[in-house]
Amino acid sequence: MTTTMSKRALGTTICLVSTACVMYMVTSEPARLTGSIQASRTRLNTNVGRRTALIQLGGAALAISTQRVSKAEDVPPVKTYHDDDEQYDIKVPSDWAVGKTELTQGLGTSASYSRKVVGFVPPNAGAKTNVNVVVSAVAPDFKNMGSFGSPESFGIKLVNLVDRKFGKNAKKNVPTARLIDTYNVGDVFFAEYETFEDYSEELGDYATKLRFFVANAIRNPGRYNRMFSVTGVCDVKDIDKHYASITEVVKSFSPPRSM
Repeated sequence: MTTTMSKRALGTTICLVSTACVMYMVTSEPARLTGSIQASRTRLNTNVGRRTALIQLGGAALAISTQRVSKAEDVPPVKTYHDDDEQYDIKVPSDWAVGKTELTQGLGTSASYSRKVVGFVPPNAGAKTNVNVVVSAVAPDFKNMGSFGSPESFGIKLVNLVDRKFGKNAKKNVPTARLIDTYNVGDVFFAEYETFEDYSEELGDYATKLRFFVANAIRNPGRYNRMFSVTGVCDVKDIDKHYASITEVVKSFSPPRSM
């Protein structure tokens, strides 16, 4: 069952809302498995007879199958979250916590419209690991994501909002970022990037390293043009545990149709 996010956790999520809103204002496992079986077949045929080899390979295949079934049973069911206010859908594991709020002040808000924020947090995750959906009003001339240029230029702008390690700040302890990938599916823009903050001389590395996977779309479901920004944030300490699920949640986002 989906649980409700605490106010403290939701507050952390709000601090990590999509930088796309701010910008507007200013498969290796099958190969390894095949290689492992082929290597096993060679060793077995060399050391024992063909019949024994086939028996052992059958046992190995059974063990692999059992392991896969066990892992599948550990995966919680996925449920669709439907937002009644903004009419979008997103698929989230049922054991993730959910929180919702509105931002009535700051960029992207007006006297008639508040920014809507919904946060989703996986269990046993770091304080900054989450997926959040932010809906903001945009100007009438921003009719689709093409208003920002290509997916690549959009991704570069996202990273440039975070990266401060250049020019006179090149040798200072300031945040930096790296763009990993950009692409689009229809008129929805996707970007993946990393941010690095708080360099520690003692550690010889950045103390805070985050991986972002984001999706952005512009729709007019009624009276105003709105930007739907879906941001998956994963602390590098949670990469192995949560990043795959975070990317699947972001990819599942379905924005409303424009009127």
